[in-house]
Amino acid sequence: MAEQNDLYTAPDLYDLLSDGVPGDAAWFAKQAAKAKRVLELAAGTGRVTIPMARSGAKVTAIELREPMLEEAAKRLSREKPPVQRRVELFQGDMRAFDLKKQFPLIVIPFRAFQHLHAVADQRACLECCRDHLTRQGNLVIDLFDPNLRILGNNLDVNGTAARFFGETALPKGERVVAMSSRVTCPEEQRFEETIVYEKFDSSGKSVWRRAHKIHLRYFFRYEMEHLFELSGLEVVKLDGGFKGQPYKHGAEQLWTVKRA
Repeated sequence: MAEQNDLYTAPDLYDLLSDGVPGDAAWFAKQAAKAKRVLELAAGTGRVTIPMARSGAKVTAIELREPMLEEAAKRLSREKPPVQRRVELFQGDMRAFDLKKQFPLIVIPFRAFQHLHAVADQRACLECCRDHLTRQGNLVIDLFDPNLRILGNNLDVNGTAARFFGETALPKGERVVAMSSRVTCPEEQRFEETIVYEKFDSSGKSVWRRAHKIHLRYFFRYEMEHLFELSGLEVVKLDGGFKGQPYKHGAEQLWTVKRA
């Protein structure tokens, strides 16, 4: 039996197979370069933080989990001094922060907002963002758009059968293979995903096996529009991906909003 933990307490495993949405880090870096100063919420291990800093922007990054923040600091320490100087890392909660300054750009990449299950928490986060935006500033949030076909296939109370999630090659012929299964709760618009990581040595023998859980809330398009309006924000645009695609069911919800 695999030991079960929250995935965000294991940044080493998180980074092995959490590459984000294709093209997202480069897209955020481009936006940061234009804005010059950016606030990133739920920064994780710095996957998006560091490319934004490399672009020349000054980045203030907030992350709740200490293990993730420590890994971000390690990553940052391997960068050139000018990049290091452009980043401030803080431990904090995206529902309640007060930095005493405003930003022309605030970003919440890669589904991080979907960790907020309660409406009160969602609004608290959005209102904090509103208060930290400059008058002409933008808040960008990336969510996945709920795919009704996939959701319908995940309604069994016992969850889905385990499926291949990813594989990473390691030095000396070792590798880590991940399998995932999911239980969906449509009444609460959330799902629980269990990812089981197993490491094999060069001979194919299992070395260890660890299971980690992720709990995410999913949002429909007009639900988000109402949340923004209730939180004093106005929609600038909704894209369907990081290449300027139009919004389409089952793809991305890439929101750009501003103070109302």
